[in-house]
Amino acid sequence: MERQQSIYIQVRDGFTAKEGSLIRVGDIATLLMQDQQNKEIILNLPLLKAEKKAPSYIVVSILTIIEKIQERYKNVHIYPVGKSEILVSVESERKPIRKSWLYTKIAIVGFTLFVGTGLAIMNFHADVNMAEAHRQIYAMITGIDTNKPLILQIPYSLGIGIGMALFFNHIIPKKVRDEPSPMEVEMYSYKKGVNDYILNNTKNTEENSRS
Repeated sequence: MERQQSIYIQVRDGFTAKEGSLIRVGDIATLLMQDQQNKEIILNLPLLKAEKKAPSYIVVSILTIIEKIQERYKNVHIYPVGKSEILVSVESERKPIRKSWLYTKIAIVGFTLFVGTGLAIMNFHADVNMAEAHRQIYAMITGIDTNKPLILQIPYSLGIGIGMALFFNHIIPKKVRDEPSPMEVEMYSYKKGVNDYILNNTKNTEENSRS
């Protein structure tokens, strides 16, 4: 770069790197500048390597990226935009899981959730005496006192399952309904909370390696 140029840089929300791979500027940041040729060179500048047996998370500061760029190009003005750090997740090589063991784990988890959910629903109905409430409602509407108001109990039982399926957005196709399910929102919030905690309690990995 002969003349002085301005570079606007913004780190991404996150990045996942494979163990032993080389992390480049373009993997974790986006640039805005006029010189497209030099932009491609900067995006391909190596930052650090995700060493084998490295921690599961690597914290990279935007200052580290700026320093790498200025090592190559002295006559530039760099303006950081947005967050100051990015969390890089390092994926280690995993041995392939046998399908039989995978299906066994799914069956165990599914059975545990089914039993736990069933017990929770039954305990709730026992606490509020739902059977008696159904009898009283049936008697108020029809004037008949019966111990088994099935006309209320059957739709109510079906409504619990259908209502939960609708609530977790598993019936309407995603092509028709693009909004995420409550479970997906909760998982996103949990993951974001974990990432924020790691960022707030972990120092820049590149700076730690120098010290």
